[in-house]
Amino acid sequence: MDIMRVLACNMKKYCKKRSVLQRQLAEMLDTSASYIGEIEICAKVPSLGMVEKIAQALNIGPFRLFVDDSSGKTTDSYLERLAQQSAKGLQNTSSPPSRTTSAASSHPKR
Repeated sequence: MDIMRVLACNMKKYCKKRSVLQRQLAEMLDTSASYIGEIEICAKVPSLGMVEKIAQALNIGPFRLFVDDSSGKTTDSYLERLAQQSAKGLQNTSSPPSRTTSAASSHPKR
């Protein structure tokens, strides 16, 4: 799915989830309902500033508007799994490697 369709689908999804109509979203963003409709049918491309405003109005992180969950997996479970994997990776690298000093491996100081 192309990025504009992902954005449009996610806008619709989060509006529906929060019971926000196009007209209401437009009022929150100080724009027209027709502009919101055009974004939703991929006729208009919003600026990054507008994407940020849309995300704020829907109370989500802007990145959520660009996550393609057409694979059937929910965005939240995908993000949760990603966070868990990141946490595991951080746990494995959280302590610096120990340094051992031995006569054979140390360099003489000058």
